[in-house]
Amino acid sequence: MHKHGQSGMRIRCRLRPSSRRRCRLLGGDTTAFCASLVEGLAHLESTLEVDHHGGGGGVASPGTVSMRWCADAMRLVKRMQREMLAIFRKADVPVAAAAVSSSGAAADWFEHYMQETAALLDFCNAFKAAVSRMHRYCMVVDFAAQVAGRAAGGRDGGAAAFLVVESAGAAPEPCQAQSSSPPAAFREKMADAKAAVAEAERLGRAIIVSGGAGGDAGGMVVVTLVAKITTSILSMFVLQALTAPATVDSGGVRTTIASAVGVVPELEPWRESLSLIHARFPSPAAVAEHEKVATAVRDLVNGKVDGGEQLLRARSGELREGVEMFDCVLDEVFDEVVRGRNEMLGILRDKALT
Repeated sequence: MHKHGQSGMRIRCRLRPSSRRRCRLLGGDTTAFCASLVEGLAHLESTLEVDHHGGGGGVASPGTVSMRWCADAMRLVKRMQREMLAIFRKADVPVAAAAVSSSGAAADWFEHYMQETAALLDFCNAFKAAVSRMHRYCMVVDFAAQVAGRAAGGRDGGAAAFLVVESAGAAPEPCQAQSSSPPAAFREKMADAKAAVAEAERLGRAIIVSGGAGGDAGGMVVVTLVAKITTSILSMFVLQALTAPATVDSGGVRTTIASAVGVVPELEPWRESLSLIHARFPSPAAVAEHEKVATAVRDLVNGKVDGGEQLLRARSGELREGVEMFDCVLDEVFDEVVRGRNEMLGILRDKALT
């Protein structure tokens, strides 16, 4: 077993009792939100199967994570949005209820919620671009496999192999849309997310230290900031995998995240859960199903296996299935966020009229 897996096994034993601790400072509904989030993060950590030997013939490859894990991460984000909205519905506090920041300025929960959800929608758009690229990649690989099958043993075999290699070469930038520099766009997105995490942590510390989390308004701000940090980190990890290997340089994401999740003791179970995922998530990372396609491509071109075109087609099908599953979850996340934002705007309108 590789060292990441061993480390994960040792740490998980410490997580279980911690996950049962309550965030006492936050109170009833916010405590339940915290406990649910810790449970979801523990599931993600326990199902994070990292393969550091995905390359064929002993060729080293980035650490890989499955599309199912990426989809599960987004399912947790969706659930977090739904549970956060339920808290907001029940809380009878002004939309502009203030929580003191370290600079002395007012920071209302509604503004934080709208900022957090806008950033999540932005991530959804980046994920959609990656999904579109990977769908096109699967189509090209399927076509290449068909050509290779018809050309087996014939003089067109070289052309088929060339097509397969070219299709594989198109894969490293699945998140490229109209941008002429996908790595630069990736680093910009990561920088924005890191800044959001740092600001959320700063405000969270100030609110709790000032005692502002005792009431509904302060608790709602803390919940929003916890959601913001969690969403940003999980989204960064998923985006890193979907955009590999063109964007191996993540601009120092890992060291920043490691320091950014160090929050106050009352949120220690959540911090531990998120830190475990951070510690085990590979860097660089890639999608496991995509790496299997790349291995099948190399084997076909090199003539290492009989029936290479069937294997390539099967691997492409696995990738397509994972991408479609992830795409469906993305649609659910998008719908949940848009519905929540519209509902919160309705609440703001109603409060303004009363």
